[in-house]
Amino acid sequence: MQQTNNFEKILKSVISENDLLTLSLDDANDEFSKLCRAFIIQFYQKNLDNKKSLSLLNSEKNNPVLKLFNNFFNENKIKTPKNFSTKSDKHIWEIFCPEAFEASIKPEEVKDKILKKRKLIKINENQNFLKNPVKEILFLSNVLITTPSDFLSTNIPLEIKDELKNFKNVKQRFWYDHPIPLDALNYENEIIYGLENLDRAIAFEVKRGNINNTDKINLILSVSVTHIGLENIALKYIKTIIKKNLNLKFINVFLFDEDVCNNINSILFSTSKDTDNIMGVNGNYGRHYTFLKYILLIWNKIVDKDVRYSFKIDLDQVFDQEILLKTTGFSIFEIFKNQKNWGGTAIDYEGKKVDLGLLAGALVNKADISKSLFTPDVNRPKNNDLLKNPSSKRIFCPEWPQSLSTEAELMYRLDNIQRIHVTGGTTGITVDSLVKWAPFTPSFVNRAEDQAFVISSIKEEEYLSHCHAKDLVMRHDKHAFAQKSIEMSKFGKEIGNLERILIFSYYIQIHDLGFEILKKHLWPFTSSFLTQYPELLSGLIFLIDGSHNGKDYVSLGSQRLVDTQIFCQTQLEKQYNIEKLYWREFVNRVEKFEDSNGNIKSLINYSKV
Repeated sequence: MQQTNNFEKILKSVISENDLLTLSLDDANDEFSKLCRAFIIQFYQKNLDNKKSLSLLNSEKNNPVLKLFNNFFNENKIKTPKNFSTKSDKHIWEIFCPEAFEASIKPEEVKDKILKKRKLIKINENQNFLKNPVKEILFLSNVLITTPSDFLSTNIPLEIKDELKNFKNVKQRFWYDHPIPLDALNYENEIIYGLENLDRAIAFEVKRGNINNTDKINLILSVSVTHIGLENIALKYIKTIIKKNLNLKFINVFLFDEDVCNNINSILFSTSKDTDNIMGVNGNYGRHYTFLKYILLIWNKIVDKDVRYSFKIDLDQVFDQEILLKTTGFSIFEIFKNQKNWGGTAIDYEGKKVDLGLLAGALVNKADISKSLFTPDVNRPKNNDLLKNPSSKRIFCPEWPQSLSTEAELMYRLDNIQRIHVTGGTTGITVDSLVKWAPFTPSFVNRAEDQAFVISSIKEEEYLSHCHAKDLVMRHDKHAFAQKSIEMSKFGKEIGNLERILIFSYYIQIHDLGFEILKKHLWPFTSSFLTQYPELLSGLIFLIDGSHNGKDYVSLGSQRLVDTQIFCQTQLEKQYNIEKLYWREFVNRVEKFEDSNGNIKSLINYSKV
């Protein structure tokens, strides 16, 4: 189990001899946690568990977890900091998360710097700006579905119960943050919660006189599943849930699953096999996120040319109309009509042209909205609490740049900035931007798909970006009803963040502008996941957190991280280039496409609930 001296120095700068009192082998949660602890303790010769650790590591030398560590920490195979010294005054964050170091020591200066870098001049408003949200905006969201927590639950709708039995022992293929289990209670069901609140928000617009009581918005729901083959059951489930529990007066709901995406793709590209598995909604978040952008192009071409904008929400997000009106003086539709920069252009602080074809709002947690609509949904970390126990936060702490970026950027009260830090929901795009840039989140991106979306459109002299919608704040309610599913998917999300470090860091390396320029552009939050040492950083986080978390975390992560590394090293660049060509060709084909046989329109009509 020999590692090079440099790794040992790094490890000992993070975990001291005293820290090992909380990492004893006997107190480990399980054998997986013990294995991680043994790997750490082997480098501390004076520790009482050292010999036991060496013996355990030797007996488990073929364990996949140890193979990951030996691979991710092998300095002959991966890049590591040169000449690392434990005597250096340099904080470990300066190496692995410089954004956290800078933010923690001078937070107010960092906030000022963020706004300076985001400031726009020579803003040219969109001359054909949005005037009628109900007619011009296609609303978007996504539903994530998984198998029941209890296959015998009486909460499973009878309509799917028999079919569902076949999935009892089927291996999970895709991982999401907080998917809806098919036995979810009504009060914890994101579909019911989100659609009910959205319908209520539109009803508010009727009362305000902004729309007629016969008007309806169109809402596209992408339907992603955790198990291959679960698609039809998921569609039946959603339709049943809506029919039995909701009386939607102002929403037309359309469901698009993987099968519908495949059918659209086959119509546009006919016999080409090279395009398979690019457009879709299952799997990594990048797939459904990109699909939800491009459905606007299809809708504009085939259904209604007046629909020139799309806006994505998450179903755990709510337009709190009363608070919006009280705080800003506007309802949500009135706020949309005020976004004249959306679709315009500007010049950034470096003199580069910015296409403001994207729109970004902000979030406020339900528990905080009574304080103010503009309460940041991410708090500054408290270092004393964060760092007192041996955890990965000693190495990597993106919470610091995230909190300051949220305070400065998302909560900014003017509209003369662009947005780099965005959230998955509360974002929009114009059809013209899709046509001009053909932007996309690569299908291999599984975290921060929203922030990855614009990377494909950052050019040397001009780039696509989000304009800041200062009053567009949605209430974030996930902790109010989805706590159970969040907890169940906790480790999957944490492993996803480690994959994010690997994928983003390798992705940036192949970009035309290169690592340094993009890290500067994406500073400070997104950039914190870009590192010259992706294996070392993700491996250290996995090792230390695995020593506490045990089996559910370690067994899941060891395989996923190995697979991700292999993909990054052997397939990522090729896959990116394929998808880049695909989406440009997709735009070209849709622009020229005539649905003379009504095939795509039929698919859309059939998808309506």
